[in-house]
Amino acid sequence: MHGPLSEIGLADVLQLLERGRRSGLLRVVGPDPTTPRTLGLREGRVVMLQPDATDEAVTAGLVERSLGPADGAFGIDAAVVIPEAVREALRRRLAVRSLSRMMYWNRGRFDFEERSIDGGSLSLSPDAILMTMVGAEDRRAALGAEMSGFQSVPDFAPDDLIAAGAPWTPGVLDWRVLDAVDGLRDVATVATLLGEPIEDVAGSIQALVASAILVLSPPLIEQARAAIEAERFLDAIALLRHRLAVVPDDADAWRALGLAEAGAGRFDAAIDAWTAWQGIDPAHLDDASMLIHAARTMDDALREP
Repeated sequence: MHGPLSEIGLADVLQLLERGRRSGLLRVVGPDPTTPRTLGLREGRVVMLQPDATDEAVTAGLVERSLGPADGAFGIDAAVVIPEAVREALRRRLAVRSLSRMMYWNRGRFDFEERSIDGGSLSLSPDAILMTMVGAEDRRAALGAEMSGFQSVPDFAPDDLIAAGAPWTPGVLDWRVLDAVDGLRDVATVATLLGEPIEDVAGSIQALVASAILVLSPPLIEQARAAIEAERFLDAIALLRHRLAVVPDDADAWRALGLAEAGAGRFDAAIDAWTAWQGIDPAHLDDASMLIHAARTMDDALREP
């Protein structure tokens, strides 16, 4: 059994193999041919996934999540005993996350070799993975609506609010989220930094807000616009430059940055910002050109003796 993913998606392939209770190796090459995946199936269930859910991947994940102290070249210190349940829970999480991404591939190919499969500690039903994906999509949509498309900015609550908050029992992800929060990174940026699904990070932030540990501020672009209206141009510039360092193709941020720079009397910088806006958003080419012309006129007037 083999074929291109453009004709039959991985979800359909796995469901066929599950219904036929087939055992063997499924090799999948996706859009990046340098990182093929190999799935081990026993009676249609995924029992192993290489390289995303191997022992090495689990060890690296434990170190990344600070569940075990790193020991240089050897990963987790051999003296530290990680409970098997913790390792296997992370293995399952890594596998489900990788398989969920692979389900969307429409370039590449798959090849199935029927054979007996020994080993493999996973036991994942393709149908269950698809249901997990549907649930994650629903959760992502709901949280995104609450958090301005994940552009809301989490920050630590004032001390008096934290002291009055409800009791809180943190999980590993909660601690990692708190370590990443700086009052400038939005929810999407925190999720990217942690390498975790955005709905999981957003759910953690939502719980931390409910416990009065964090507060959510409007997106940086909205904060910057408010600063411009209040003529706090330097504050707006700082916010927008931080936003653009993370999302360099944010056309609205470039436009607002030009306004803030012009308000601060820095017309050269305003022209640079609006020129960048032109390149990113050709639909507003005329608007950007008009602003650039006005900025040049003002700059020339200021330079005249």
